[in-house]
Amino acid sequence: MNKNNIIIYVSSRNNYDMLSGEVLKNIDTEGFEFINVDDKSSPEEIEKGKQICQENDIVFLENESRGVQFATETLVKFIKENRPECKWIFCFQHDCYPITENFFSRFSKLVEDGKLDKFGTVGFNRIDMGKHTPGSYQEWVDGKEPIGHLGLAHLSVLDTTTRWIQPNRNSWLYDNDVWRKPHSIEITAWTAFALSVDNWVKFIEPTDEYHFHLWAPDVSMQFLYHNCHNLVLPKLYLMNKQELKEKYDISVNSTKSAAEGNDFHFGNPNNFKLWRKRWGWEYEVPQTIPDVRQSYEGTLIEEFISHDISSGPLKTFDLGEY
Repeated sequence: MNKNNIIIYVSSRNNYDMLSGEVLKNIDTEGFEFINVDDKSSPEEIEKGKQICQENDIVFLENESRGVQFATETLVKFIKENRPECKWIFCFQHDCYPITENFFSRFSKLVEDGKLDKFGTVGFNRIDMGKHTPGSYQEWVDGKEPIGHLGLAHLSVLDTTTRWIQPNRNSWLYDNDVWRKPHSIEITAWTAFALSVDNWVKFIEPTDEYHFHLWAPDVSMQFLYHNCHNLVLPKLYLMNKQELKEKYDISVNSTKSAAEGNDFHFGNPNNFKLWRKRWGWEYEVPQTIPDVRQSYEGTLIEEFISHDISSGPLKTFDLGEY
């Protein structure tokens, strides 16, 4: 099997104890390369991070600017110069890891077979210990295939609660088996997801004005603007254990912590002004989205705005077994 067509990475900011204590223990890389991109940590943390990476034979990169979106841009540039065989990259937050056996190898086979070439991002079936997807972990342990959190229906659902595509907020997910097929999604679940290197270069205009928050939804939206689908693979499961952060004195609620001024871990809070400038609507006021629909005529953004998601995904894809 080709072990060079995907790379796993994290963007680290003053959380290197968690990198060594959780990430490197929880993520089975299956022999695929793992890279760390430092997002302007303190000098002491940078030294700690370099030591951890040296001990674990991990490439340590320094973000060319600021924020996870630009950390990704930094990695993509490195790949283009040094890892030409790499076609997809996996971004993981430090509290998220795969639980499906041979997770990366199964994804790599899809890449090798050319079945993911046309997609921008790929998300997965994310479950937790009960906070957002109650009962799902036990179902998974019992050999069932629960629907966890699949992503965000940011354009088609004009409600900030029910736009989260997960059963405890949208019971109709269990009424239609089509949600178990590979399907298109508006915004990929960003605690861990994959990005196409070639389509990133082709379509994405990175900014350093998003730090920890909103960077990934902006990327998903850029792909939709260029009619490049974001995909979900429901058979591949992730565990998101936010409570792990408490062991390292990192706030479980990153949004609240950033808003309260925690620049040390999360940087600036949600940059809603930039979102409005880039896309024309208010991220947290979805009722403003239909007003700009005509501006996106001919794009997947417009298609999703017009779509009734309760009837099923906008589009499904036959990828065969994976």
